[in-house]
Amino acid sequence: MIRREKTAALMAAALTIVVTLYSAWKLVGTGVLSWHAAQPDFYSMALETAAVWLILFLLFFCAKNCLTAWLGAAFLCAVFCWLHVIFLPMAFAGAYTVYLILAGRWFNRTVLRQNLGLCWDYLMGGALTITVFCLLSLAQLGSIHNLRLWVAASGLCLLMWAGMRLRGFLTGTARVHLRDFLTAPAADHMRGFMTAPSVDRMHGVMADPAADRMRGWLSGAGAPQPSDAPSCGRSHPGSSAMLAAILALLLLQAGRMNLAVDFDSIWYGVRSHVMLNSGNGIYENLGTLGVVYTYPKGWEVLGLPLAGLPSYSFSISMNLWMGALTLFAAYETARLCLKPRLALWLPFLMVSVPGIMNMADTAKPDMVTLFCQLLMIQGVLRFTEERRTGWLVAALAAGGVSLIMKPTAVVFSTAVAGISALWLLAHRKPSGSPGNPKEMRVWLILLPSATALIGIWGRTMKLVGVPVTSVFYGLFQKLGFEIKYPFYAAGLSPAGKHMPQGERLLFLAKRIYRILLNPQGHDMAHVLIAWGAVLPVVFLVLRACLGGAGKTSRKPGTAQALPLSYFTWLLMAMSFINLVSLYSLSQVDGNYYMLYYVLILLTGLCWLDGKGPVCRKAALALLIPAWGYGVLLCGLTNWAWTIGNGGLHPVNSGYYSHIQEAQEKRTAQGSGTIWNILAANPSHRVIALGDLPDVLTFPCWVQSYVDVSGYWGNPQVVSSAPAFLEYLQFADVDYIYMERGYVCSGVRIYDIIRTLIEEGHLYNVCEEGGNLIISVQKGDPQPEITAEHDLEVFDNLYIQHP
Repeated sequence: MIRREKTAALMAAALTIVVTLYSAWKLVGTGVLSWHAAQPDFYSMALETAAVWLILFLLFFCAKNCLTAWLGAAFLCAVFCWLHVIFLPMAFAGAYTVYLILAGRWFNRTVLRQNLGLCWDYLMGGALTITVFCLLSLAQLGSIHNLRLWVAASGLCLLMWAGMRLRGFLTGTARVHLRDFLTAPAADHMRGFMTAPSVDRMHGVMADPAADRMRGWLSGAGAPQPSDAPSCGRSHPGSSAMLAAILALLLLQAGRMNLAVDFDSIWYGVRSHVMLNSGNGIYENLGTLGVVYTYPKGWEVLGLPLAGLPSYSFSISMNLWMGALTLFAAYETARLCLKPRLALWLPFLMVSVPGIMNMADTAKPDMVTLFCQLLMIQGVLRFTEERRTGWLVAALAAGGVSLIMKPTAVVFSTAVAGISALWLLAHRKPSGSPGNPKEMRVWLILLPSATALIGIWGRTMKLVGVPVTSVFYGLFQKLGFEIKYPFYAAGLSPAGKHMPQGERLLFLAKRIYRILLNPQGHDMAHVLIAWGAVLPVVFLVLRACLGGAGKTSRKPGTAQALPLSYFTWLLMAMSFINLVSLYSLSQVDGNYYMLYYVLILLTGLCWLDGKGPVCRKAALALLIPAWGYGVLLCGLTNWAWTIGNGGLHPVNSGYYSHIQEAQEKRTAQGSGTIWNILAANPSHRVIALGDLPDVLTFPCWVQSYVDVSGYWGNPQVVSSAPAFLEYLQFADVDYIYMERGYVCSGVRIYDIIRTLIEEGHLYNVCEEGGNLIISVQKGDPQPEITAEHDLEVFDNLYIQHP
């Protein structure tokens, strides 16, 4: 290394250490995480994670063959899940994930006659399943019971189909090939055997020997080349360490799943069996008003077979499996433009980013949205490599699926599609043979995503009057759409709108500083728990210090330079969009920037791949401190702000009953009888006045008062007693629950409820422990004498806010 390179490397090392230590000191040393970092539960979880990593590393590095390593890892994961009381949720969600993959593989193999790979199989299987659920709902057959029957029956058929496809695998020749397949080192197997195919090999897969077809089933690839993975010997220690770290940090998220049920998951993620589907399907108007109940519900619809079970972890486990698939999709994408071992750095770095991995421990749809967006990018890269328009069609299908998962995908996925189109026009002209039957058949990949998009957006259109809600109300109103009662289009006023020009710039500068180095403050509460850590800043430092150091192996204008050019275009566009969001939003959520984090990592690694080996190794070494800091933040933060993972429980039932826990809390709080009344019928509809999110845990249809009256509801429906009564009748509400100490006389909703009791529209006021449950009169008002008695109970027994 010449003197100039040494100087650049030393400067980069110094700045990297300074940036990492400064952020750690501000957050963990003296900031909001200092208390969390001092708790014994955190240390126990950290030691457990380190022990898991060590065992996994020894398995991957020391095992003589792939079969031994992966069976050992699977056994360790199963034991870990059992000890943390999540074995059954993970098993059920895992089986359902396999079902979705098989459904997609059936479609890709029989309809498209293509072998697109594991991730694309999952994508198509999910879109097909959502489409079927939408069709069953249209036929009034969409109860969760019927959906489970469909999954069981179709799953059995898919297993039979898969068995028929693999029957040739039982031949003697296949066993010989399988032996070669299984004797490859475990971590090298990740780099070689699990790479996705080129489209040129897709049709040849079915003509290959049986064992080669088995390889395709496992990886979505054709028969691997001898250079892809060695047939004997130990794995590379670095690859083994990184693969072990990826699995260990996935297990870190799994271990605290039962404790880390966050507000948003309880709000709308794990209650789909009552808030989304009440027995007839997803198109029934359930009277919900909160905007979160009108979001695109693709992920929740997909998870309906796992909804309504005793543990919330059955639904959340789907996201953990989705997280593993997203990491694999990221590896596949990186593998298209990076050397194998360098490609493994992308998922390795991703597992240390709280803004990515903390989303695997919620029921929110952010992870699956990122998965779809990665496949969009992957489709474009495959097109540039193979010059087949089918991959652009596949990318479009992935974008369509992302639109049914999360409202912000309308912005980010559309931006990916638009920038990709512009970049392709600037660098490559689409090619292919439109008349080729194989190419024409690929267009059928749009069918599942298009029908799923129509089904999910159609639900929102039917209920609300616009296809997408949230901040897009105003846009659709300008286009001529009319919002239906009782929904309300709240405008989006930029956070810095009313500031003078100088203050606006200072406001934006402070937000940029916080989101890069120190996410503390009232507007950063949702950033810290889903933050990108300091890796983006470290890559910026490396680019600034090492940009002119070392030899560049990538020549401008060559095919090798195209991915870096593409990622740079995407990164610039996302930077602009994110700056606008930082300026506009009063409350910033870190999960908005998941794709941005991945693009920074991918662009940085692609840039490093073009540097000389000495410079590249120095830069990768400097990423380790930032990676370790990110891992620390992943352990300290999650969306529920829980600490630790609850310890080990060798004797358990296989799952943790959140429903039983909620009932015990309600009984201790003095409303056990009220719980029993509401639990008698899951179709009971309740407006609850109480502390969030606990008040939402009653096992029936429950909206909080904040859902109805807050910014994301419609303040007009609680503007007066007649307006509130109108909404109660529209939503067919059965009860109003008032938690003791929540409101007091003089508060508008208290006075409205008192007026409605006095008028006989609310009756049968029952008290337990100072809490009230009040029935809603569906017809004519109650007699005056009954109303007087109920009013007396209300005035005398409800414990008001002090």
